[in-house]
Amino acid sequence: MTLLNKFSREKIISDWQDSFQIDVSADLKAYPTFQLYRCNITDLRFFYPLDIFGSAQLYENLMKFEWYYMAEKWEYQVALQDLQENSRILEIGCGHGHFVRQVKNMGFQIEGIDYNEKAVLDAQISGLNIHQSSIADILAKGKFQYDCLCAFQVLEHLPNPLKFLTDCIDLLKSNGLLLLSVPNAKSFLKYQYNLLDMPPHHMAQWSVKTFRALEKLLPLRLEATRFEPLADYHIAGYVQAKENEFKSVLSRLPSSLATSMINNYEKALRRGLNRYTRGQSLYVKLRKRK
Repeated sequence: MTLLNKFSREKIISDWQDSFQIDVSADLKAYPTFQLYRCNITDLRFFYPLDIFGSAQLYENLMKFEWYYMAEKWEYQVALQDLQENSRILEIGCGHGHFVRQVKNMGFQIEGIDYNEKAVLDAQISGLNIHQSSIADILAKGKFQYDCLCAFQVLEHLPNPLKFLTDCIDLLKSNGLLLLSVPNAKSFLKYQYNLLDMPPHHMAQWSVKTFRALEKLLPLRLEATRFEPLADYHIAGYVQAKENEFKSVLSRLPSSLATSMINNYEKALRRGLNRYTRGQSLYVKLRKRK
């Protein structure tokens, strides 16, 4: 393993308070520091200590921001193309059920689970088959229940993703599909200090190399990967990340020239170049091997 960075508990707490007015002190327990490591074999980046998990209260607080549980996500449209007829589908971490609703309207048999009580109640009021449950609760009812499992922007939150994936495999029928999306660790995010990519919100950072490594660890076959085009609402953050990436080069230029280059690049992105630029998320299609 390679140690990449260290973050103090005090700084994380202060930054969450300043940026989101959320107190994460209880979620971080009493650990004084958090270390970001990279596995040299799988390329997985993960925070240590490992037993940190965002509380239900944290997610209820984040629900107050309109951008947190978006009704439309890029990966939803990609996943809809991979669903197969006559499939029994479960979405894990479904939030308010926006994807569940889309799939239901297409005539598929789908249910969802989430542990955010407020989001689940909102979804149930709108008539969706969604419950406040964990994957362990579902697995207790029996193995090999589903043709397809979906988990969008979930895996990076988990302190024990290997256990989650093993449970998913147990829930899937032979040859079943596992559709996942995560923030791409190789995207512009790696040049940002992004609180949402830090404990207690995110505990791991995934890349294509990491998902390929899973084929040697689990009975899964990686069938496809897709990269999200840069979303309009991520352009400003992307430009800032590029400034950080090329800081040493830009510092050698006259400040007026560097500023002009940055501004022109942002204008080009906003005029449509972003559609041809890799954005934040990575989507993977995995199939359970027989």
